[in-house]
Amino acid sequence: MTKNIFTLLLITLLGLSAAAQEEMISPAFNPAVARKYQEQKKVKSGTTSLTLPFYDDFSVNSVYPSPLRWFDNYAFINTDFAKFPPTVGVASLDVLDDKGALYPGAGQYPFNADNLTSLPIRLDSVFTPVKKAISRKDSVYLSFYYQPQGRSISPPSKKSSLILEFHSPGDNDSLGVPLWNQIWSTAGGIQVDTFARPNNRYFRQVLIPITKVLDSTLYYKNGFQFRFRNIGALSGNSQPDWRSNGSLWNIDVVSLNTGRNIHDTLIQDVAFGDIAPSMLRNYQSMPLKQYRNNFINEMKETLDIKIANLYNLDQNITYKYNVRKNSLPPTAAYNYDGGSFKIRPYATYGYCDYLPFAHPAVNFFFPTSNEESVVFHITHILSPDINPLYRPNDSIQFQQVFSNYYAYDNGSSEAGIGINGASGYYAVQFKLNVADTMRGIQIYFNPVVGNVNQKVIDLIVWNDAYGMPGQQIRVLNDAIPIYTNQNNQFQTYWFETPLVINPLSFPSLIFYVGWGQTFVDNLNVGFDRYTDSHSKRFYNTTGNWEASSEINAGSLMMRPIIGSKNPTGIIETPEIEKLSFTPNPVSDGRLVIHLPESWKNSHNDLSVSILSATGSTVLSASFSNPVDVTGLTPGFYMVVLTDKTKGQRASGKLVIR
Repeated sequence: MTKNIFTLLLITLLGLSAAAQEEMISPAFNPAVARKYQEQKKVKSGTTSLTLPFYDDFSVNSVYPSPLRWFDNYAFINTDFAKFPPTVGVASLDVLDDKGALYPGAGQYPFNADNLTSLPIRLDSVFTPVKKAISRKDSVYLSFYYQPQGRSISPPSKKSSLILEFHSPGDNDSLGVPLWNQIWSTAGGIQVDTFARPNNRYFRQVLIPITKVLDSTLYYKNGFQFRFRNIGALSGNSQPDWRSNGSLWNIDVVSLNTGRNIHDTLIQDVAFGDIAPSMLRNYQSMPLKQYRNNFINEMKETLDIKIANLYNLDQNITYKYNVRKNSLPPTAAYNYDGGSFKIRPYATYGYCDYLPFAHPAVNFFFPTSNEESVVFHITHILSPDINPLYRPNDSIQFQQVFSNYYAYDNGSSEAGIGINGASGYYAVQFKLNVADTMRGIQIYFNPVVGNVNQKVIDLIVWNDAYGMPGQQIRVLNDAIPIYTNQNNQFQTYWFETPLVINPLSFPSLIFYVGWGQTFVDNLNVGFDRYTDSHSKRFYNTTGNWEASSEINAGSLMMRPIIGSKNPTGIIETPEIEKLSFTPNPVSDGRLVIHLPESWKNSHNDLSVSILSATGSTVLSASFSNPVDVTGLTPGFYMVVLTDKTKGQRASGKLVIR
């Protein structure tokens, strides 16, 4: 049977029949935004307006837009969703609101999604070098870069669009709601690689003159505002972004100032264009003991660094990086000096290709010790820009973590992946350098609408059989996906007894971790689209293992815990509590749930769900004792109690006669 590997959304998979396959989907929830929403106190704009110049390249990864420049919190400030941006960090406009959830009106017809609205701006006057009123001679222009789709799995729908609007102070409707004038727009329907094809640039710059007579009448005032608006439109229910996050646009380098012209498309700024990479050859993170036993082969020979000169002339800059151990005081481990070089303009030549800058050598090894947990800060530095507005993008940092887990992913979920259309197995390959102890598995599950991925699964460890999963060595039965609204927080499933990984049971010390499912729905495990390890992933829905396709490039957010259970300095995620019941088996339809000891004095919002042996939710309600189960047929069930306030869960097995 021919296997077609393509992306579908989880919501449409319910009730649809399709060939069993590996599936990649868009998340329908952003926990980073949800967490930030709970923490953030809304910043109220005062009467004081911003003065020119207005500039933001979103290089400060803050989740929400900076309250010093932006009025609302709908855009997602991040470093992972853009593909080859001019500067590190972008504002992503999608169809998830400021709480990280789908907009209520999300569907296949156009609807209002994210906005990115500036604070009020003094477009009536400039104040440096001397104060004076702005006139048309001052040549005011607004510029920005934009990109459709980025690293999300599908382009914006043809019905969607990105719009730029201006607001003239005092121009309101009868209810006092500000009125906005559309200035520019672009439609969706174009895939990001196709978008980049004309000049091999993944972002396009737009330059908007505010120089007409009508412009001066409407906008040269105290309180002028502009905003970007995403008109979302999710494709039909057979398309990749149905009822999940889609219609995504990335925005970078927004600049509003006087003294510009139609040819002023460049900024005298040299910037890092991407995040800092890991120095490890195979992983983003690994245990220090495993690194210590093969450190020569675990290090990269060179790094991949993106640097962009946004000016139209060659810019002479210096590039360095340093490695510091996270200690008090920080301990210097290595210093690299790439010297100085004149970088050619990004608009013509793209990222810098000078080898000591673009691919600096890694001529050192991390100092080894008997410690169980070590963090090294790798900081990359460009010579600082003259203009302080541009300096935040002159340095990037990577935290090289050596702890008690292996990770292919960088900790950020841009999609979800699993198998759909049949029961089956999914597995990820890892390799030790020396025999060690495995204590559990960490997984990040994407939150989904209606908790439809709340299924009973088995977590499994396999040994190797000719480059694919072989014999099942350890099975952790009846695991239940759990999630919180914290930023990409992994959940830990501990083994009751540690598993020794040695050459006797695991030839070449190769092992696989994954899950088995008896249901046909996509489990939606977190998927990092930024780092790629597809060659290490396998799935089985027919009795035979198949390798993941490079079409689904990325890394599954599943991490085996190796070595110490909880080394110093590593935050341990809460374990899933065990529930007990009276009676069990239950035959009279009245089930009494005994709360875990740590929950007994809790006054939080609790809910109870009961899952059948096939993983289907057969009962879901607010918790109160006793629970009425008279409508359930005799058989085996899993009961899940959820503390909605803390994001914790407890579970237990139940038999109904």
